[in-house]
Amino acid sequence: MVVDLMHLVVVIAGVVMGAASLILFRAPLPRGRFVLFTASSAGALFGCSAVGGEVGLMSQSAWFSIVIAFLAAIGISGYVAGRYTPRWR
Repeated sequence: MVVDLMHLVVVIAGVVMGAASLILFRAPLPRGRFVLFTASSAGALFGCSAVGGEVGLMSQSAWFSIVIAFLAAIGISGYVAGRYTPRWR
């Protein structure tokens, strides 16, 4: 039951990050949004297999926290990169 809930959270977080990267970062990151989409999709796919027990280096809850932290880092980096404006003179 808990593993199924962790799968659901990873899938929802990956879908939300992918949709947010394509929709919200359209103007600030014209081409970079696809990098964020690819990273969030790969993170969600890897997270589902790691939480399912396919990757055995750590426990399932440790993989869950690593994948969620990775998805959060992707969102934060996209937000920061979108706000950055170089000042050229």
